[in-house]
Amino acid sequence: MAEDIVSNVNVPVFPVPGVTATIFTVAVLRRSPYILEGIINRRFHMFSQNKNTFKLIALGLIMVLTLALVGGCSKAAGDKSEQAMQQKNEPPAQVNIQDMAGRTVAIPGEVKSILALHPIPTYMLWQLAPDKMVSKDKVFDGRYLAAESVKAYPDTEIDKLKKLPVTGVFFKGTSPEQILQLNPDVIITLTKDPQIDKLAGQVNLPVIAVSKDTLADYEESMRLLGKIVGNEAQANKLADWWRDNIRTMSQETGKIPQDEKPRVYFTGASDILTTPGESTIMASILKLAGGNNVATELSGKPTDESIPLSMEQILKWDPQVIITWKQTTKDQIMNGAEWKNVSAVKNGRVYVQPRYANMDGVTALVGMIWAHGKLYHDNDANYDKLFEDKMIEFYSLFHNNLIKPEQIVEVAE
Repeated sequence: MAEDIVSNVNVPVFPVPGVTATIFTVAVLRRSPYILEGIINRRFHMFSQNKNTFKLIALGLIMVLTLALVGGCSKAAGDKSEQAMQQKNEPPAQVNIQDMAGRTVAIPGEVKSILALHPIPTYMLWQLAPDKMVSKDKVFDGRYLAAESVKAYPDTEIDKLKKLPVTGVFFKGTSPEQILQLNPDVIITLTKDPQIDKLAGQVNLPVIAVSKDTLADYEESMRLLGKIVGNEAQANKLADWWRDNIRTMSQETGKIPQDEKPRVYFTGASDILTTPGESTIMASILKLAGGNNVATELSGKPTDESIPLSMEQILKWDPQVIITWKQTTKDQIMNGAEWKNVSAVKNGRVYVQPRYANMDGVTALVGMIWAHGKLYHDNDANYDKLFEDKMIEFYSLFHNNLIKPEQIVEVAE
């Protein structure tokens, strides 16, 4: 068999005194383990009369073969190492994410397209992965992109956002058919969404829930979305700023005895005689800002942002401070005969939340700083300057935008 293999191999030769030596190329040596055997058998009669020469030639052949084999093994090992490195750098096809509703959801290892069904995660996606957004929701569209909306974004970003399709929001209705047409890798909603699993089944796409129920939830939501879209560095930068400001406020208000904290009533967005439940972002703000939220013991769903109540209940609470959703609500309170004996009205402590520091949404953090000022530093020029600085810092960091002085003091209409 070895003789047959060798007879088919083109073996170059060159003269050595007293003998013909055969030199193998590395490629030839790799072809078969029988080649060396065949060559030696065919040439043996040439070496039989000169044993020393034979030994030298055999030794040379062994060395060449050894080098060839070592080289081949090294190249194979190198190829395998390079392949392993490539595989290590490539994202997995699928990863499991635990969302803020406690659900474990499988998503692609690399998310390339995404949409949200609520304005808060829509904002976060714009900040963390604008090029991966395939839509914006209708509330975000009306709040930030309409002609009369707040001017929170640079004009260049507004132009880009306007070009995206508009979807529904979970609390006003969504279209599974539209979502299927947009075909995102991942859908983001809130833990408040009662149709999470139903929607996931309808579109057969992963649906992740984040939360806005407390100020601390915003921090966790940012970090989670940063992980999902592959931008943890920016997410952590925003979340760290958010966390640090909460800690600073907590340290200050934590020193105030509970019985010295003013009684505060926050009117709901839907009606003057509604108020947010205990497990809402507004209640979270009042607590951190150092207020004694009169509505903490209300019955009803604690995450409901508009729990109904009676005027009799308001009079019983007799709030020392009232914060309203908009200017028209304040006007109604200040001009209503049924409100005239409430302490907040008698003492002129009815305030309208700022338009650019709204106590709901991504501005909730600066809304907390504003609320603390109204509770403890009203008409304090130094605190007003601190709030102004925080507003400039917030809009620069979170909106890539420079807020104007008149916007800082503008109240919600």
